[in-house]
Amino acid sequence: MSAGARDRDRLSGHAYWQARAQLMGARAVVNVDHDAGATLDAVTDGHRAVLLPAIAALLDGSERAVLDLGCGTGRFTADLAALIGGRGIGVDPVAELLALAPASPDVDFRLSVEGEALPLADDEVDVVMTLTVLGGLLQPGELETMAAEVRRVLRPGGLLVLAESVSEQAEVEHWTPRTAAEYAEVFAFAPLREVARFDDAGDPISVLAGRSAG
Repeated sequence: MSAGARDRDRLSGHAYWQARAQLMGARAVVNVDHDAGATLDAVTDGHRAVLLPAIAALLDGSERAVLDLGCGTGRFTADLAALIGGRGIGVDPVAELLALAPASPDVDFRLSVEGEALPLADDEVDVVMTLTVLGGLLQPGELETMAAEVRRVLRPGGLLVLAESVSEQAEVEHWTPRTAAEYAEVFAFAPLREVARFDDAGDPISVLAGRSAG
């Protein structure tokens, strides 16, 4: 298959996640390779045990707003708000997932629209976090466009945390594996270093962090 034909076949990535949400509900946001006996709460607690301490260690006390980018059902948005003692903003393009997000007085959920700017103002947040989100950006230039949007909404000196798969598995229809070095190159405005790593049902997740140089 040519690269052009492959890209045309992958244009329905957003539709894939909508269909997955409709089929799987809240569990659509986690790796399907988790054992069927592992509850969503158990999987989330495992992620939380790594991510929250890693992020807490990087905060400087000035943070008042955090963006949970690709928040899905908002599993971590309220946790992130509590971590900084401020406001959490969860953004996702799948309305079916956002509809499952729990209400919280410290959290604001917003629907993003494919091909449009993120629904945030310039320099609106002090922290941006992703968890296994960016591999779902499939089309050429899509990751770079998202990086530019993250730079726009993250204040100068703000903290960027990417918890993303660095698996060496083959590319699949709905996911593009990338290396830590590739993420570091695209998000060069916030020099990234690995601060943690964990296994997610056989998928290696690298937690990369850095502060925006402005």
